[in-house]
Amino acid sequence: MAAYGDILSSPDEELIYNHIHQWVQREAPTSVLERFREFFTEMKCGNPAVVATLERLVLRPEASQRFRFILNRSCYILVNQWQNQSQHKWAISHLVDILATPTPLRGGDRGKTVGNLRRLFQAFQGTDLYLRLCQTVALLEATDEPAEDQPLACLLRRYPYLYEAQLAGAEDRQQFQEQLEIVHNLQAQVQQQFEHHLGRYVTYEYRRSLGSAKNLEPVKNPTMLANQELFTAFKLFGAKVDNGLTYQERAEQFLRENPEGQNYGQYKYNLANYLIVAIPASKDRDIFEHKLRQFMDELFPQFDTQGVNDFLMTRTCSRLLNFLVIENKKDANHKTFIDLICQLGPTKMVGLLLKIVLICKKVKGYLERLICLLFNHYADQAQGQVRWLIKVLENVKLAFSLHFGMVDLRFIRQLFA
Repeated sequence: MAAYGDILSSPDEELIYNHIHQWVQREAPTSVLERFREFFTEMKCGNPAVVATLERLVLRPEASQRFRFILNRSCYILVNQWQNQSQHKWAISHLVDILATPTPLRGGDRGKTVGNLRRLFQAFQGTDLYLRLCQTVALLEATDEPAEDQPLACLLRRYPYLYEAQLAGAEDRQQFQEQLEIVHNLQAQVQQQFEHHLGRYVTYEYRRSLGSAKNLEPVKNPTMLANQELFTAFKLFGAKVDNGLTYQERAEQFLRENPEGQNYGQYKYNLANYLIVAIPASKDRDIFEHKLRQFMDELFPQFDTQGVNDFLMTRTCSRLLNFLVIENKKDANHKTFIDLICQLGPTKMVGLLLKIVLICKKVKGYLERLICLLFNHYADQAQGQVRWLIKVLENVKLAFSLHFGMVDLRFIRQLFA
């Protein structure tokens, strides 16, 4: 039997989804919520064919594994429709309330079938799908205002680069486009807002540097970094700070000088040089360089005499990110990461990670997943206790916006020329 996560939507499932689409497109949220509750807890529906379809799905042998995906997609069909209509957004939290409300497990007049349906409905609360749904709803309703005594988790909305890693699993990517659509739409919306505010701030600071902002209303720093910290990050990520080159130009130079086909052992040596040059000379750098070169020497030694290719470059950069950020994902071991932040500070540490992503853009998503693991590791800590991590998160958002967003870097270079 195929794994439940690999089963494609059946015609029966599609009939259910189409019926829910009809509800949400034609009826008010209050009516849709009641229909949803009756359908998934009492097996009531005005269309006998749809009821018969639900009965078949509930009684299938794989229902204990498969039904969670059916219910999950059904929820996202509603959420996706309502979150785009401000007057209907209130219904989203009410939908979650229905999912969280206990129902009697006895099936009443319908007996075993309704009892099975209710057990499956309640079992959904114990799944990762339900947890991600609740996180998505919380994100849709959240503000991003910092508060020292509130947990770090409350700041998730500030970091759109974490949304996909936090809210969408591999199975959703294959089956539930509604969920990904919500995540991507919210990601684009929040990122666009940040870049707009950042662009206004940079323009204001540029004009102020020219003495032409006297009559302009001051523009607020849109990050949680102090102004001087933000200026330092602007300069590092956008100006010519690496031997007369920007980080992007230095990455392009590295790729030209280390093309595919180069001896892999030499490639690793040059990659270590590329990273180490970004760290100011000190005893701490010497210690890190020793650890880094030892790591590189032990990384895929069987390929040292072979030519490097795209696959090997990507695997090398992925493993390098593990070494620098989280060495063991099971227990979120990040000792090297902490050591480097203590030595370099959050901005230069993020600059080190940026240098890797700029020579291998395929690992950007992997870095986002590693940072998401760190975020979750400290999610319950008060924001005031993890300021160092917040500075990392803010610097990553800034670095990604400058290099992968729509922000015009020319202002940055002119500001810090």
